[in-house]
Amino acid sequence: MLNTAENEIIRNKMIESIDYFACGYCTNKIENIFSDTKKKKVIFEAGVFLIKHRKYGYILYDTGYSTKLLENKLKYFLYRMLNPINISEDKMINRQLEKKNISTQEIKYIILSHLHPDHIGGLEFFPNAKIIISQKCFEEFEKNSFRSLIFKEILPKNFKDNLLIKKIEAENKEFNYLKSYDLFSDNSIFLTELNGHSSGQCCAYIKEKNLLIAADSTWRVDFLDMIDKMKFLPKLIQNNFSDYKKSIEILKTMRADGIKIVASHDQSS
Repeated sequence: MLNTAENEIIRNKMIESIDYFACGYCTNKIENIFSDTKKKKVIFEAGVFLIKHRKYGYILYDTGYSTKLLENKLKYFLYRMLNPINISEDKMINRQLEKKNISTQEIKYIILSHLHPDHIGGLEFFPNAKIIISQKCFEEFEKNSFRSLIFKEILPKNFKDNLLIKKIEAENKEFNYLKSYDLFSDNSIFLTELNGHSSGQCCAYIKEKNLLIAADSTWRVDFLDMIDKMKFLPKLIQNNFSDYKKSIEILKTMRADGIKIVASHDQSS
């Protein structure tokens, strides 16, 4: 049996569960990304995290790919040529939630790490959810630069109406690596920014799990120690490679301190 102290810990836990869904994937050759590597085809799953909060219910972190990217449009064709993707209706987040008997209406909040196509594809299925992004991410959205790689037509029409824009600027002793934002003011989910891949990229530290969802701060956790081998074109894809390297070093420090790090494109199996 649990003692009184253990029962109290369980009662006080705010995060009941975190589940992972691979909502499509893209492929690339590792030798195209890093030098001095053996030839190998790598899968980059479009990871979506479903967080169950004791008070606020289900919260999504990102929404994966959309089958809209398979449409016959020049922009999508070029994207698929550089970034071959695989997505089907049954792999989209709404269908995967249905298989778990979770209605899309149960999702009240969606945290978006950033606005690249592999993170926003399922937004249309959650018209009533509040969408949480960082202030810097919103500024990148408003800038409307081609380099930002934001396909606005994939976003729902009421996207801006549903936004909750957060300034991530507070110091917090519960997470002392970076400035953060205590999302629900209960120490359960700290939003923080790791820039480089995309401006204002919003990552989430789940204190009770000692877990950082690092989005695309590194494409995969097993790439953390390969940054110095990254080739010119993958460097060019980053919004700011100097900031990207700084973010990698922060992740390494967290890892050394025992924080579990997961990236959006880690392989699930």
